[in-house]
Amino acid sequence: MPLKMSLARFTFVVIAAGMLVGTAMAETTWWGGRPELGIEYEHEKSSDNQSTGNGITLIPSLSFKTGPIHRIDLLLEGERDKEVSSGVTSFSNLYKVAVRVRKNVPLQGDLGMYFRGLVGHAQSDSEKYFYGYSDAALRYEHGFFGFIMGVRVQRALDGTRGHDLYKFRLGPSFDIGEHHELEFRWARSWDADTRAHESDSYIVEYTYKF
Repeated sequence: MPLKMSLARFTFVVIAAGMLVGTAMAETTWWGGRPELGIEYEHEKSSDNQSTGNGITLIPSLSFKTGPIHRIDLLLEGERDKEVSSGVTSFSNLYKVAVRVRKNVPLQGDLGMYFRGLVGHAQSDSEKYFYGYSDAALRYEHGFFGFIMGVRVQRALDGTRGHDLYKFRLGPSFDIGEHHELEFRWARSWDADTRAHESDSYIVEYTYKF
């Protein structure tokens, strides 16, 4: 994907691809899994208020009721970053492609946990690198309402500096009928080496379940 592609154009490509994927997956089951399609918007703000980022991610998925893995996601993300330094404003683009898997663990009643692992590749205007993260979260679900609270450990897999983070994440989700889910998340990031507060993110994700 060309690095000079604007976020608006990437958004159009994401939505168009999502419509095509949705048409292809409707009323079918792949390898025993239920197809789903998510679209996520994230607004990230640095702790020093010098930079902000707006990202859109397309997430086609397969969800499994049984087996060692309960969910497989493909993440296609485009992000537009704005930074202000010494009165000068600059913009940059970031694109990511990643694969993520999830394992659900029931605990008691409506309470459970999940664990996720991700491996991906990121490319910006100035660098490219491989990265990964692992998630662990407590999950409460009752009727149409859900809530998660968890931690994430993110690392650059090729030694690229500046991308090793810890994250704390929480927020509610709502099942709207059989096919629709809406999630809201707040996440806070810390530098893995200095433990300094890096940023806060506000995330909304819509998922259609076929």
